[in-house]
Amino acid sequence: MAHVNDPAAEAPRITRPRGRRDRARVTRQRIAESALRLFSANGYAATTMDSIAHDAGVAVQTVYFTFHTKAEVLIEAIKIAGGGPGTTADVMSRAWVQEVFAAPDGGRRVAVIVEQGTEIYRRLAPMVRAISAAASVDPGVDEAWNDIVRGRREGMRQMTQAMEDRGELRRGLGAARAADIMSAVNRHDVYLAFTVECGWSVEEYKAWAYATLARQLLSDSEANTALAAGSPATAGMSFGTALLNLPVR
Repeated sequence: MAHVNDPAAEAPRITRPRGRRDRARVTRQRIAESALRLFSANGYAATTMDSIAHDAGVAVQTVYFTFHTKAEVLIEAIKIAGGGPGTTADVMSRAWVQEVFAAPDGGRRVAVIVEQGTEIYRRLAPMVRAISAAASVDPGVDEAWNDIVRGRREGMRQMTQAMEDRGELRRGLGAARAADIMSAVNRHDVYLAFTVECGWSVEEYKAWAYATLARQLLSDSEANTALAAGSPATAGMSFGTALLNLPVR
């Protein structure tokens, strides 16, 4: 069975805060990253505000003052898992998303989406059970998670709209249907099915998702070019070797 990485293992070193607002921001980040570790390891019910405070090295009153409820801490932890430690910015402003829009062709665009999107699933994977448990009992968590899912889908629609505008989608395929396909193939539960249930490596899942999306979204000739050995579309991507080893591309 494949093992997902510790989502906070590569957290950046926090610089010395300057001023009250900066100190509050750093404290908020430290609490949320501690919550991310604990929710991932222990689940929602077993993670208490006291344990989060202890892990973060702050008083439990500070956790309540900053987030008010455990559900709010979980929502912030989800945002950090989605963007990477230390990142809570809107997804469309992130560097990798800008790389998607700046890509020279559809093959490269899809490669960046798969490479970076899968890394989000890798970070979120340990949180899935905690999110499901919390959402089942807390309408606020359920609403926040649904907002994140809707935002993810809207981001994909904007990306496929860019592909349609540039004539990169296969004939007869519009941006909305392309977003449907991308959303169904490139998502956290499919990632978990392959990497946990089936025991695939993360790179094997990325290669499969990339090949599938290239074949589904791009014209046959563009997909063949994107999937060819040494294609510029996959240059520097972590799944290059796994792509070459796919039984069917």
